[in-house]
Amino acid sequence: MLAMLLCMLVSVFILGVPYRGSLPILFVITSLFLLSTLGMGLLISTITRNQFNAAQVALNAAFLPSIMLSGFIFQIDSMPAVIRAVTYVIPARYFVSTLQSLFLAGNIPVVLLVNVLFLIASAMMFIGLTWLKTKRRLD
Repeated sequence: MLAMLLCMLVSVFILGVPYRGSLPILFVITSLFLLSTLGMGLLISTITRNQFNAAQVALNAAFLPSIMLSGFIFQIDSMPAVIRAVTYVIPARYFVSTLQSLFLAGNIPVVLLVNVLFLIASAMMFIGLTWLKTKRRLD
């Protein structure tokens, strides 16, 4: 959270990017995104056999797609339809969309609600799958 706050302060005060949203909403959205990615990381670590494989899977299945397909580097609207469809299952897409709307447009309830609901659902899914996988391994 400290890193997020530092990045926000740099973008607002040094780079001059306007922030029109609510700071508590930003903290909630960031917490939900971190919970979702934490669940994804835990799921990857329960599926793989060792740390090296977990790092490889996390890099190729989570980190790179999150950066490339979230709208952070390339606009989602300019992607081919098949790849655009894949972006709907990536939690980073909804986090980036929320950040863009909070910085540039402010609190837009419809955008925030859709993104919050997806981040909650993805966090529950990843943590639930991790719990099921861990429970099976312990039995």
